[in-house]
Amino acid sequence: MEWWLTDSEGIVACWLLVFAVCNVLRGAYRWFRDGDERRRVTELIAGGIPPARASYLLGGMTEAAETAVCVLAGDGVVKVSPGGELRPTHRGGRQADRALRALAEEIRRAPPGAPAKLYEIPDGARFARFRELVERDAPAVRSTASGRSRALMMLASAATALGMGAHAALAEAPMPFVPEADRALWLYAFGAAWMAQSLVAALWPSAGRRRWRALDAYCREEAERARAALPGEIRRRIALTRNRPKPPPPAPRVRARSRPQGDDDAGPDGPDADSCGSCGGCGGD
Repeated sequence: MEWWLTDSEGIVACWLLVFAVCNVLRGAYRWFRDGDERRRVTELIAGGIPPARASYLLGGMTEAAETAVCVLAGDGVVKVSPGGELRPTHRGGRQADRALRALAEEIRRAPPGAPAKLYEIPDGARFARFRELVERDAPAVRSTASGRSRALMMLASAATALGMGAHAALAEAPMPFVPEADRALWLYAFGAAWMAQSLVAALWPSAGRRRWRALDAYCREEAERARAALPGEIRRRIALTRNRPKPPPPAPRVRARSRPQGDDDAGPDGPDADSCGSCGGCGGD
């Protein structure tokens, strides 16, 4: 026990062990906490996810909208013009997915002169019902990490490095592995420990990192299968209106020239053009 408390190498090993225990405890907590969700992901992959919702889990509402349009176009419910406009047809069967049914109905209600476009679906007011159904029926699975574990382990790395330095100062321990060196070099020792532990802490998932690789692979496969059922030309037309067009730049403002004061009474040749003829000196009469 004395080796852990007073010996230089023991102090370093003690605080490195504390940091390792912090990581193990956090990992065990995450494992037990995510057990139900991990089983949920396994059940989802085994049971299947509709393509639009699979795309939503993978890339959000824009991906879900594009996949949904591909499914409706593949079933003949929607036709795509060369410019990417979505127009309803009188063909195709009733969709089993209620989100797709809502999207088809909203496309049918579009005015004849204003056909629907793909970029309107993720945020347009008339497609709110489709978005609501996609979000409501999507599996309740957290697809991305919060980054809390990384932040906690970064704090643990700083705390254990500072604890190592304070412990060495209180124990008046010599420099580890080089006992004859100046004790001020302990600053470099716990600084190096801090850097090494921070690199380990950086291995924890950052905020926004995908959590379930198997689920992502399954969703990507489902989305690609739905889109691959269409000819390449139709997929290209749909992709034409994926991004909202930028508004045209404002026209440059033209400033009118200000006329000199008194020009309103001037003739075509200036204000005194007729003065010579009116006086008669030049034979104006």
